[in-house]
Amino acid sequence: MAWSISTLCALALALTCGLQVNAVRVRHSNHTSNICSMWGNFHFQTFDGDIYSFQGTCEYNLVSDCRGPVQGFSVHVKRAETPGNSKITRVLVTIGDMAIELTKNVVMVNSDIVKLPQYVAGVMLEENFIYIKLYAKLGLSVTWNKDDSIMVELDTKYANHTCGLCGDFNGVPVYDEFLSYGRVTGFIEFGNKHRIHNPNDMCEDPYEEFDSEENKLDKCQSFREDCSELLEDEHWSLCRNVLSPEPYIQACMMDRCRSRPGDLEDNTALCSTLSEYSRQCSHAGGRPPNFRTPTFCAVNCPFNMEYSESGSPCQDTCTHTETSSLCEEHKMDGCFCPPGTVFDDISKRGCIPQDQCQCKHNKVYNPGEVLLKDDEECVCQQGRWICKSLSVPGVCAMEEGSHFTTFDGKEFTFHGNCYYVVSKDCVDSKFIILGQLIPCVAQPTDTCLKSVALLLNNDKSNALIIKDDGIVRHNGDITLPYTTAEFTIFRPSSFHIMLQTTFGLQMQVQLVPLMQLYITLDQSFQTKTCGLCGNFNMVLSDELTTPQGVVEGTATCFGNSWKAQSNCPDYTERLDDPCSYSIDSESYAEHWCSKLKEKEGVFTKCHSTVNPESYYKRCKYSSCTCEKSEDCLCAVFSSYVRACAAKGVFLQSWRHTVCEKYTKSCPASQTFTYKVKQCQHTCDSLSLERQGCSTDYVPVDGCVCPEGLYESENGVCVPIDKCPCYYNGEHIKPGKSINIKNEHCICTNGKLHCQSWRPRLKECPAPKVFFNCSTAGPDEHGLACAQTCAQKNVDCYLADCESGCQCPAGLLDDGRGYCVKEHDCPCQHDNHFYAPGSQISDQCNKCICKHGKWDCTKKKCPGTCTIYGSGHYNTFDKQRFGFSGDCSYIVVQDNCGNKTGTFHVITENVPCGTTGTTCSKAVRIVLGRTELELRDGKITKTEVKPGLSIKVNVRNVGLYLVIDSAIGLTVLWDRKTTVRIILQPEHMGEVCGLCGNYNGNGKDDFTTQSLLHVSDVLEFANSWKVNNPCPDAKPDFDPCSGTPNRHTWAKLQCSIIKSDTFKDCHNKVEWTPYFDNCVKDSCACDTGGDCECFCTAVAAYAQACHEAGVCVAWRTPEICPVFCDYYNNQYECTWHYSPCHTPCYKTCLNPSGNCTNPLPNVEGCYPKCPDDKPIFDEKKQICVEECDVCIINGTEYIPGEPIPTEKLCSSCYCGENGEEKCSPKPGCCIYNGTQYNASDVIYNKKGEMI
Repeated sequence: MAWSISTLCALALALTCGLQVNAVRVRHSNHTSNICSMWGNFHFQTFDGDIYSFQGTCEYNLVSDCRGPVQGFSVHVKRAETPGNSKITRVLVTIGDMAIELTKNVVMVNSDIVKLPQYVAGVMLEENFIYIKLYAKLGLSVTWNKDDSIMVELDTKYANHTCGLCGDFNGVPVYDEFLSYGRVTGFIEFGNKHRIHNPNDMCEDPYEEFDSEENKLDKCQSFREDCSELLEDEHWSLCRNVLSPEPYIQACMMDRCRSRPGDLEDNTALCSTLSEYSRQCSHAGGRPPNFRTPTFCAVNCPFNMEYSESGSPCQDTCTHTETSSLCEEHKMDGCFCPPGTVFDDISKRGCIPQDQCQCKHNKVYNPGEVLLKDDEECVCQQGRWICKSLSVPGVCAMEEGSHFTTFDGKEFTFHGNCYYVVSKDCVDSKFIILGQLIPCVAQPTDTCLKSVALLLNNDKSNALIIKDDGIVRHNGDITLPYTTAEFTIFRPSSFHIMLQTTFGLQMQVQLVPLMQLYITLDQSFQTKTCGLCGNFNMVLSDELTTPQGVVEGTATCFGNSWKAQSNCPDYTERLDDPCSYSIDSESYAEHWCSKLKEKEGVFTKCHSTVNPESYYKRCKYSSCTCEKSEDCLCAVFSSYVRACAAKGVFLQSWRHTVCEKYTKSCPASQTFTYKVKQCQHTCDSLSLERQGCSTDYVPVDGCVCPEGLYESENGVCVPIDKCPCYYNGEHIKPGKSINIKNEHCICTNGKLHCQSWRPRLKECPAPKVFFNCSTAGPDEHGLACAQTCAQKNVDCYLADCESGCQCPAGLLDDGRGYCVKEHDCPCQHDNHFYAPGSQISDQCNKCICKHGKWDCTKKKCPGTCTIYGSGHYNTFDKQRFGFSGDCSYIVVQDNCGNKTGTFHVITENVPCGTTGTTCSKAVRIVLGRTELELRDGKITKTEVKPGLSIKVNVRNVGLYLVIDSAIGLTVLWDRKTTVRIILQPEHMGEVCGLCGNYNGNGKDDFTTQSLLHVSDVLEFANSWKVNNPCPDAKPDFDPCSGTPNRHTWAKLQCSIIKSDTFKDCHNKVEWTPYFDNCVKDSCACDTGGDCECFCTAVAAYAQACHEAGVCVAWRTPEICPVFCDYYNNQYECTWHYSPCHTPCYKTCLNPSGNCTNPLPNVEGCYPKCPDDKPIFDEKKQICVEECDVCIINGTEYIPGEPIPTEKLCSSCYCGENGEEKCSPKPGCCIYNGTQYNASDVIYNKKGEMI
């Protein structure tokens, strides 16, 4: 079967590779066949191992990709154009349409001078004390010593596709380069063929000669003894074992021959040849000696560094101490730090002991110095931070009328139209905080916080109410400051009201430009709270817990569950983009909101402390949503300023830039009266059905309207007939009407007079009874506060009364219109009702519906970290962030702090398109002594070092390649940009990296490699680079901003996420971040957007839906198709596409069809085997009745094939019946647990060998 086809898109190509089960390549330590070099006195070595001399001094094509009409890359070298001068003056590397020019002092990219290190479009340029190195992710590296030596290494995918002085890379020496169709090509003729002709180049080709190369070498035999003595010395024995010195001896002889009389003491050429043999020895897996002395081939190193012929090019530094242990580059010569030291990359002091390393965070800290943050105190030790947590309160924010940040840091958006439990002491009932959300004007999605209510000790008759107009009521209107035995409330500025209690609760209410609420709680309330602000348990994953005890998947379902009034409608999910309706609105929002992110703006000072990205997004959302755009965007600005101040960063004069008008307004004063013995006369007070005060009190003075007049909402005193009416946070003008609950109401003398057009119910369906508000007592509210199964204890105190049919005492409304007893109450989840006794799954836990609440098991579930697209991360603890880095990064490892680990997972982005956006990922998995590299759709296995042997199983599951280890680590890779890492619970709190620490607390996921918790995503991400010289990631750019047309196309394509295709998932998984990432990635992938980026982004949301229990078949022949029928033979129908197939089914590798480490259902092509052949043979790719193979430790062996064994003195093989057969090895002995073969010496006794 052919395993590739050009007509399939990239995704289908990934499937092509995916069906080759266990196609694991082994990477060998000797890779000299991938290397071409030129060095010293005009010596060359081709990829195929030919070594020759060519004394050309012009510019030449060293190597280029010649497989098609357009070169993928080329490497040109230019000599000094002086006869006999072998120095290389310029190296020109072209990759696609990018030209990189290297000279000794200057490096240019497309004619622009750049400073190293530099990364551009998949090419890394760096410089150390000896070499300039270029590494391109397409599989090319160039290393130049800035003098006479250059080395090129190519990936094997270019085999038989190159041309130039390096040869054709076909693995066959001589043939094609110097011998073709029986004709011998001389070295000079071969070299001249690859000259790069330049009209300004006056260089001449060297003359060809008839004298053979053998004859030239024979003339140099007098120098063989000296050269052999150097290269066959005992010190080079570890090199001779892996690489013959003969070609280099001959090169040495030629160098001596070419020396002019009197130049024999000049060892330059000889040193170049010895250096080349040393380099090639390292690449062959050998260990060259340090042959240099102060008087022979000496190299001077800077600082206190030492020269070595074989050292790791990945240098450990103060900030990156694990670089060398994770290095995948080959050893080479250079200047290195002495053992026991690391390089000081902070203050550039050279090589120092690690305990002298400084720390860096905004500034440099010496060892022992203390960094004091708002939540921890850190001491610098050995370049790392040793931190202890400080007791700090929790903060919850309710901003812009729809944006929430919980005590544990969960952010979500929820638009409501009701009173909601914002936060509540669910253990001791010390407090309840309620917030009223209503539509600000006409649009239901333009919601505002209208009032906040505080109840202490569950006392509903003495609620403290703060309204958005600044009115404060506590059994009537009160003036501030105001103090009781339990709290003090005052107004520190005209913009804010502050409330402080004696038991650790503080509320800050912002009034201008919009009402916003900030709640601060003492740590004594940890794990005791509930409501929209979460449970304050430092765990992010269970933040959306409902009163019924189950975690919801979306903010909408979660928000609806915390209604404080039974008769409020549920809010439905918003699926549109508010900025998509008006270009003017979007432009206005972008103009002002972008000021939050300006690099030289007034907010820059705080960027490293509080990331402005989420506030920028909120600003655009709110500005486009609100009718009063300026008020809403200014509310976000003030929220950001407050967040900065909470972290100790104070922004001065920011209103000079934006939102200046609010600084110029002040409230007007009213008539002062010394003797007031009445409820304060305001038009609003006329609308109150039950007055909240009594006149039986001592008269007070204050600002009121004159007798007979009432204060209107704008502070003007008017007659009663001019008073507006106040209802639900809105003012209705005199004589105007509104409709309330099927009643038509007219505003007269400050009160609403209503008449109902709904016919009065004469009887209610049994067993409901009619409640009449006209006969209601003072604390009876009818339907407004009726108990239901979902809200058995309604925190209801401000509600109006509503007449109607309700369940009698002892029965509860089940939410569907029926009255039931409490033990018959259904449970709700994801907007669905479940009967008592029903069971649902919550990750690895089971929940049973009991008495209207979910009773769930408390198992610790595996953690999943997901990475996809151009740098979208979702950590084990559910913290989302994004950055586009160009380096290799540690995603997760268990080598944290001072602990010795067993595994590392490292990812590297591979770019595509003109924007440099990621189109695929390379993944390195280090498990003990085994390293697996996933790149270009393939997997390569290497034994990297002595260490722990960890069992690994590699298999294909749908679109994914799955690497399953015996230590509880599983990695899924879609061979493109998606990587999913699953950890079993035994690793909780024991890991670190970009995926966080898996301790349940998402707020501390941004912990750097130096153990400091930071807020800046880039500081966090850059700390986890594997190689320190790689440039730091820069702030994300918006790829859609420069391409408006593509932006429109991207939003249209990605709207499938919001469409009916995924409607069953919208209540289970928040779609917004997936849609935003889809648009961004689709804009960025300007080459093959459908297959490379768009499909991956949609597939990420689909997979999240699958794991939430919703299987979505979203692919079509037009949208990201997967052609499974391609793999079916003629007249067969084995392979079928499934959007969410179980990963465990009967195969020869897994005959039982059961999973040891449970995996989520994933999409892809799966075999459907008939009943008479129920097992799938991965190796043969057919369905079989039974497997005739042996499965040992997850590896398949055919009958007769040897099986590796640890049984001493045994040889094992696969038997015909699929069982392992072992027999004793002839002549083998076991003594004291050690195996000895025939003739091995076990020990000597009294001179006699036994």
